[in-house]
Amino acid sequence: MASYRLRPNLRCCAIGTRTICLDLSTSRYFLLENVAAAAFEAFTKGTASDEQTGWLLERNLVEAGVPTVAPSLPPNPTESIFDGPTGPSHPLLLLEAVASQWRARRNLEARPLGTLLIPTGLPDTGLDPCRPVAVAFARASRYRDATDQCLVRGLAMRTMLARRGLGVDLVIGVMLPFAAHCWVQAGPVVISDPLDRVQNFKPLLTVR
Repeated sequence: MASYRLRPNLRCCAIGTRTICLDLSTSRYFLLENVAAAAFEAFTKGTASDEQTGWLLERNLVEAGVPTVAPSLPPNPTESIFDGPTGPSHPLLLLEAVASQWRARRNLEARPLGTLLIPTGLPDTGLDPCRPVAVAFARASRYRDATDQCLVRGLAMRTMLARRGLGVDLVIGVMLPFAAHCWVQAGPVVISDPLDRVQNFKPLLTVR
C-alpha cells in the first residue's frame, strides 16, 4: 500500500477550520478553505479517503514517500529583550548588522526562501551571548526603514549569530485575517521584537 507525505518544502498551520501554507520553493503563502482544508486536515490525521488523497496529489500538496516527523517548535515566548533597557551598541556590530540586512535582502530577491533556511546545527546558547547582536539590530533600525522587513531582519540576525557559533530559533508566525511575521528567539526570549508584537501569531515554521 502506497504511503504519502506532505511535500517537504511546504509548511502549514491550521487556524480554526482553515489552513495557511507557505511554499518554501516559491516563497508564497496560500490558504486552504472548505473542501481543501477538510482534505488536508484528514490527511494530517491519517484519515484521508482515496479521493481526498488524490485531490491533494493533483494539487502537489502531498507526494508519495515515507511520512516525516514535523520539526519541533521552540518554546512559547515568555519575555523579550526589549522589555527593559538594552544599553548601547558597539559601532562595529551596528555596521555589521546593517550590512547583514543588506545581504539578506539581496538573497531574498535572488533565491527561494527554502534555500535560506538551512539548519545551522548549533545548540541553543541562551540570551546573554546574543544580547550584543540583538541590541545592534535594534539600533540599526534607526538608520534604515524597518517597515515590513521582519524576514530580512530575522535572516540577517540568525546568520550573524551563527557566525559567532550562537544558535537561535528563527520563527515565522501567521494569523487570520492573514498576516505573517518573522522573529528570532533565544530559548523563550524574543530578541528581535517586543513580546506583544509576536504574541498573536501562531508559529508556522521554525529553524535554528
